[in-house]
Amino acid sequence: MKRGLHVLDPAETPDQEWQERVATLQRTMAAQGIDVALVYGDVSRSDDLAYLTNLCLYWNEGVLAIPADGSVTFLTKLSLRVQNWMRASSKVTEFSGGKNFAELVAKYLVGRKNGTLGLVDAALWPADVAGEIVATVPGWEVRRLDGLVREQRLVPSATETELLRAAGRILDDAAAKATVEGSTAGSRVETVERALRGGGFLDLYPSSLSTSDGVTSFGVTGQYRMHWVHASRVLGDGVGWPGVLQDALSAAISAARTGATVGSLAEAAAPALAKLPDGAEAEVRWVNQADLSTGGEFRAQDPAAVLADGEAGAVSVEVAFADGGNAAVAETVRVTEGEPEHLTGAQR
Repeated sequence: MKRGLHVLDPAETPDQEWQERVATLQRTMAAQGIDVALVYGDVSRSDDLAYLTNLCLYWNEGVLAIPADGSVTFLTKLSLRVQNWMRASSKVTEFSGGKNFAELVAKYLVGRKNGTLGLVDAALWPADVAGEIVATVPGWEVRRLDGLVREQRLVPSATETELLRAAGRILDDAAAKATVEGSTAGSRVETVERALRGGGFLDLYPSSLSTSDGVTSFGVTGQYRMHWVHASRVLGDGVGWPGVLQDALSAAISAARTGATVGSLAEAAAPALAKLPDGAEAEVRWVNQADLSTGGEFRAQDPAAVLADGEAGAVSVEVAFADGGNAAVAETVRVTEGEPEHLTGAQR
C-alpha cells in the first residue's frame, strides 16, 4: 500500500501534456490496428496508469480502457466514494464500477463495433484477469501487446525531467543524512522515511546489505509523483574494496552517454572490479526509471540495448562475495551526449 503524498498540479504537468500522452498512445494503437487498449494496474505496478491519468492506486487494482478515439474510462471494483476522490485527483472523467473486470470490459464494449482489443504489456497481467476478459468478449480479436505505455515513458519529457531532478535532490539529501557515522539500521530507515515522505515521496523501499567484514550498504528506491529514483551507498570511509566498488560505479556512470550500450557500462567498470577480492562476483546494471518500481526484475538486462539521449535510470554495481556477503552502490543519472547528469549523488 502506498502511504505518501499524491499530487495533481497543473504547474508541474500542464493539461496539454496529459492530453498528448493519451493521444500518442492512440496514434500508436491506430498504426497497429487496435480499436480499444486495456492497461492493467495494481498497487505494485501502476505507473502506466499514473502516466496517462495521474490515477494513484493506493491499494486494489484497476483497468484503464483507451479507445482509438475518445476519452479514457477507468474500470474499477472500488466504491463510489473512492471514485469521487479519484475523479478529483486525476485526469479521468469517466468511471465504471462493478464486481469483476470481465463484466466491466463487456459492459464497456456494448454498442461498439467488434474489432481488436489490445492488452497492453500483456505478459505482466494476472493470468486469471486476462483469461476472464478474453472469455467475455466473443467476436473481438484479443491481441497481447508489448509495453506501449512503457515505451513512451523511457525518455522523460522536459517536465518529467524537472520532477526527476527534484526527486534526486530530495533522495540524495535523505540518503546522506541516513548514512552518517554512527547510524543504526533502524535510524537509517527512520531518517529516509521522515525525509522522503516529508519531501513529497509517494512510495519508498529502503534496503540493506552486509558483508562478513562488517560493511553495510544502504539503498533507497523512491517514487516522487510518478517517477522513480534509486541510490545505494556503502557506509564507512571507502578504504579497501568499498573504494574499488565506488571507482567501478564512477566508471560505469561516466560511460552512460547517448548512444552507449548497456554492456559498455560493464566494460568501463571492469578494470576497477578486477581489484575486488578473489571469488567476488560483480554485476553492473542499468535500470530505466520506468522500471525502477520493480527494480527492473521484469526486464532482462540487454547488453546490446542502446541508451537514448535524455533517458534516465539507475546505474548499479552489485557484488556477491565468496563468503556469502553482499554489497551494492548505485546512483540515478540522466543520459546526455556529454557527461551524464547526476540526479542523485555527490556530483549532482
